[in-house]
Amino acid sequence: MVVRRGFRRPPSFHEDRLRNAPIGHLFDVITNGFGAMPDYATQIRAEDRWAIVAYVRALQLSEHATLADVPADKRSELEKD
Repeated sequence: MVVRRGFRRPPSFHEDRLRNAPIGHLFDVITNGFGAMPDYATQIRAEDRWAIVAYVRALQLSEHATLADVPADKRSELEKD
């Protein structure tokens, strides 16, 4: 939607630059904003900002996950289909 309003396309969280960024960088961007993105320090509690960062990092990790990353006792649940 932001692109339709004339803003640049935001980067993908799956770019190496962001996958390798320290989690503090993501927290800082949510807190203080970056580029056209406003800050969310007053709208989102710090605890929730850390939860967002953890969720983004989980999505980043899952993008390149393999069956070997799944605990052995849970693999059979994935192989049922």
